[in-house]
This record gives sequence, structure tokens and C-alpha cells, in this order.
Amino acid sequence: MIIDAHMHLPSGEPDPESKKRRMLSDMRANGVDIGIVISDSELESAIGSMDDCAELFSDCPNVFAAAGISPYINFEKQLEKLRNYLARGLFVGIKLYCGHEPVYIDDGSLKPVFELAVEFDVPVLFHSGWDNAQYAAPERVKAAAEKNPDVRFVCCHCWYPELALCFEALKYCANVYFDLSSVADDPEKSPSMAAVLERYIPEMPERFIFGSDYGCCDQRRHIEFIGSLDIPPNHKQAVLCGNAARIYKVSI
Repeated sequence: MIIDAHMHLPSGEPDPESKKRRMLSDMRANGVDIGIVISDSELESAIGSMDDCAELFSDCPNVFAAAGISPYINFEKQLEKLRNYLARGLFVGIKLYCGHEPVYIDDGSLKPVFELAVEFDVPVLFHSGWDNAQYAAPERVKAAAEKNPDVRFVCCHCWYPELALCFEALKYCANVYFDLSSVADDPEKSPSMAAVLERYIPEMPERFIFGSDYGCCDQRRHIEFIGSLDIPPNHKQAVLCGNAARIYKVSI
């Protein structure tokens, strides 16, 4: 079984329903059993806003959604809307776009987001790596994790391309998990990415989550990349399925 825990609505389709149909078709073609679709923090977006994604998959028992939110965009109103959606069970996670937006993961303004995550027992995902990587640098993630021990943090992209630095800095932060989305996007870097993962996954196999960044990256390539890793089969299955089911509390 495969859970793709990092998906976005695909671009190039005229409306959310068309995006949904294409995404479900690609999931079937690639053998993905369960998907978690992450909304943007923008109020209008090609990958869907919080409102766009809240009920789009209500008729799909194998697709769940996570809500993007920004401290810079109608924050109080969006927090209240998010609370209502969480109370209805429409989201299984909350996403922060650190680096896409100038918000540090350990910034005090995010306290209301962390409080909602604890109240409704959902993880907080955050963007990391590439340009503007300082907003979710490992030392800041560590500070946020230590200050909020009851929050499950999901580090999307693992501070790509500096995966080893990310894992080494955060390996003792037991409430930080590693979302492998995008790490196989550049075939030239795949051998070095694989070597790092083959070292660290066996050290903490319960903390790695498969994601493809579908909508931005190639889902099949990411599945094949995980399949190629030289790690024990039970660790591979934990990455592909078991860890996401536990961290996001979704039924298999």
C-alpha cells in the first residue's frame, strides 16, 4: 500500500472538479492508494485555497486534505475558518509556507496555529529548503519543536538539498517527522539523496513519510525512487504507508 502524503491539485485544468478527476486518475495509474492534498495559504490559487480543498474530496474515502494558512492573509478570519473546518473533521493537517512567505517556523505569531494543531490532534507541516531556506532552518525547527513538544511537526522536503544537515540536526527531536516530497525531482541528484536516506532511515524508520509533491513533481518517479532504496523491507513499508497513517491518523 502507498500513501502519498504530499500532493497538490494539478494545474492546467479549468476548475477544482477537473483537477480532482485528473488527480484521482493519476493516483490510480501510479498505484497510490491514499492521498493527502495540501491547499495553498493564498485565498485564490491554482493548487486550491483552504476553502477550495475543504470539501472537494468529501466523496472520496481515500483522499484527505491539509489546510494551508498564512499569518499575513486575513489571519484571524482564516484561523476561525480553519477551526470550524477542523471541528468538522475536514482537514488532517495544517501547512505553513515558510520561505515562500517570510515567516520563521519558530516565530511567536504562529502560536495560534500550534494551539489548533494540539487541540484537534493534527500535525503542522512546513515548507523547507531551496531559496529562502533560513525561514525553516534546522536550528529554528529545533527551537519550535522544543518549545511545542505536543505538536507533531512535518518537515516537508527535508531542507532540500541539504538532507543530511537536516536529519543530523533534528534526529533527537522526536516530534519532528520528515516528508520526502521533491527529493527525487532531480535525477542527477538522486544517487546522493539515496545515500543519505539509506543512512538515516534505518536510524529512525518511524519518522520518514513518503510524499511526491504531486502537481509539481513526478509521482511515479518518487515511488520508484523509494522502491530503489537499499533499506529493510519493513522500513520501506513504514515510509510508504505506515508512518503517514499514524502521523495523520488516517484509516488504511
